[in-house]
Amino acid sequence: MINLAEYRLYYYPKGQNVVYTFPLGIGREGWGSPVAHTTITGKIPNPTWTPPASIKAEHAANGDPLPNVVPAGPDNPLGPFKFTLGTPGYLIHGSNMKFGIGTRTSHGCFRMFNNNVLEMADMVPVGTSVRIINDAYKFGSSGGKVYLEAHTPLNDDGTPSVVDKHTAVINALLKREDLANNLRVNWDQVRDVVAAEDGLPTEIGVPGANTPVVSSTPIDLQQ
Repeated sequence: MINLAEYRLYYYPKGQNVVYTFPLGIGREGWGSPVAHTTITGKIPNPTWTPPASIKAEHAANGDPLPNVVPAGPDNPLGPFKFTLGTPGYLIHGSNMKFGIGTRTSHGCFRMFNNNVLEMADMVPVGTSVRIINDAYKFGSSGGKVYLEAHTPLNDDGTPSVVDKHTAVINALLKREDLANNLRVNWDQVRDVVAAEDGLPTEIGVPGANTPVVSSTPIDLQQ
């Protein structure tokens, strides 16, 4: 699973009670990464790169023409390994750059640190399901406490989004029926978490005695 708003990939190996997680670079403004449900269709070590016509045109306009094919090696922007996806035109791959992971910097593909993509290469089989989502707000529970994690909301094309944060947080929580129907919320804490958008899970409530979250009176999260 890839969460665009989080710039992060999660891999859940089949039959194992473990999750691997890795940071990603995603599509920059004008070249957004898609929200989709697709699969891993291929695994290619030491890939060559055939730049699409659109990227060649962009580079040519900037005075930096690209060859028709970039061979495998240290100058290849796909790095040492690539996964092809069932969504045409998009890859999960390494990089020849020292920067860009955790930012909107690619032409829509999912860029990984080389050591991470090589680790994934040893674990992930062809045919693995890939869900690409765009969820800025995540809820979880542990030790009798409920936590909220907030990221900067993005449009589906990967650009910053202006949203009604109050509505977005409530909708995200209501998806968690196991929490929303029995929760006492500290709305002041929710406001602080949403304002920070720092990706840190923070306690925002505890299970209550049949206290539906929608019966509470939330503050204005836009303030």
